[in-house]
Amino acid sequence: MGRECRLAASATAKGQGGAGVVRYDSVSALARAVEEGSVNLGIDSTALVQEYIPARGGFITRVETLDGRYLYAIRVHSSGESFNLCPADICQTTDGVELARGACPVDAPKTGIRVEVTTPPPEVIDAVERIARAAKLDVGGIEYMVDDRDGSLLYYDINALSNFVADAPRVIGFDPHVRLVDYLEQRAGELSRVAGR
Repeated sequence: MGRECRLAASATAKGQGGAGVVRYDSVSALARAVEEGSVNLGIDSTALVQEYIPARGGFITRVETLDGRYLYAIRVHSSGESFNLCPADICQTTDGVELARGACPVDAPKTGIRVEVTTPPPEVIDAVERIARAAKLDVGGIEYMVDDRDGSLLYYDINALSNFVADAPRVIGFDPHVRLVDYLEQRAGELSRVAGR
């Protein structure tokens, strides 16, 4: 029972980017926090307890998809103290380059979160595309990590919309919003043609 755990209020599970997630280093520490009344369960008094998975290399990978196909991927490096890993909020690349401040919250540089572009292995891209198609995602992000304890690859978050990385042209080399608009225009044209029949 000496496993680490995290406690997340239900608001976190509803797309709040990890805000409010608290790490407890043992089940007894979590039990003590509950007994002391220091656990905030959110507005609907619901909690989600998850096992803490140590990420190999100290990063997770977020793969963005568009129309069920791979768009790009980024590694999000964290100190391990924050679970708020929203890539739209990241203000620094792994080499310390400051990104456009307009895309970043004021305190983002203090979090120790950094981002870099990456290309996952072909089998991961294939799996992510199959997940996106099975979930019927027009646009979305799928996150995975490698469990440092046993090397297993874990897909742990499927987002039915995207938070494109801050300052995308500098980080990944293109603006994914342009491709998203092209896709939406194509879909609108297809729907218009079908409706006109």
